[in-house]
Amino acid sequence: MSSFSREIRSFLVVSQSDSIRSAAERLNISAPALSRQLQLLERAYDTKLLVRSAGGVALTAEGAALRDEAMRWMAADAAFTKRLHQAGRKPSLHFRLGVMESLVPTLIPSLTTRLEAIFGEVELELAVGTTGELIDQAEALELDIIVAFNIPRLSRLEVVETQEHHIGAVFAPSLPLEGDGPLCLATALKYPLCLPSSALSMHTRLLAEILNERVNPRVRISSNSINAVLTFLRQGSGLGFLTWPDVCSDVEAGELRFRPLANRRLTETLSIAVCRGNNLGEATGTVISGISETLGVLGRQESRQPPE
Repeated sequence: MSSFSREIRSFLVVSQSDSIRSAAERLNISAPALSRQLQLLERAYDTKLLVRSAGGVALTAEGAALRDEAMRWMAADAAFTKRLHQAGRKPSLHFRLGVMESLVPTLIPSLTTRLEAIFGEVELELAVGTTGELIDQAEALELDIIVAFNIPRLSRLEVVETQEHHIGAVFAPSLPLEGDGPLCLATALKYPLCLPSSALSMHTRLLAEILNERVNPRVRISSNSINAVLTFLRQGSGLGFLTWPDVCSDVEAGELRFRPLANRRLTETLSIAVCRGNNLGEATGTVISGISETLGVLGRQESRQPPE
């Protein structure tokens, strides 16, 4: 159903045609019937809208003015109709998110559920990598937001929120380590180690702490993949050092244990960074809030762990 009269719609077709006959063919009516519609329109406006000649049909000045005004009416009507249709529907969201591998199981399912409750349909382009790899993608304008550990201050990235997370000892329940409280590093180093490699940000500080103990650790595996390290830890192949966000889903499932390190202040800074020139527009704040709220749950879970 159209908001405009049949005569106005027919007049616009005539204004875009060479003749009454060709316009009538486009409208699938007879030429005399179309002429009668135009006559009704001219009587309604009490002015001549068209000049007919052997060469075809042309608009008078008044006809051109009506054509332009009618086009504006129709554009405004289409915009209004679109707003009415969207009023009862949630807007859709498409965004490009970069996260570190270990954050995928803890962040992504909860985040998408939160955003779908707000936007309805959500299309997520998810990039997974190390902090350095994600920064490279951000600088290539391939991402909208990054969530990663130890993001440096860069011109293309605006760090909007940070959280501090302790590095703790992580191991399978089958490993013979008694107690639930903080674990001495010297005790932890008696076991084979499953460690993050130098590609990951915690490696340098963690290695310095280990060397300060003046022991020669037994390294079972060193990898740039947190998932690979977790696989070995779940099997009871050794002990590792990771943050709570890295392991919380495994701890909640009973597959791993997490104990803070006694008398150590080893932390990682988890940051949310917006890539300048991102495509989120007005949705930026809502997406950041969704990420922040999801990560806040992780922080509250960590606070329930045994104190140092």
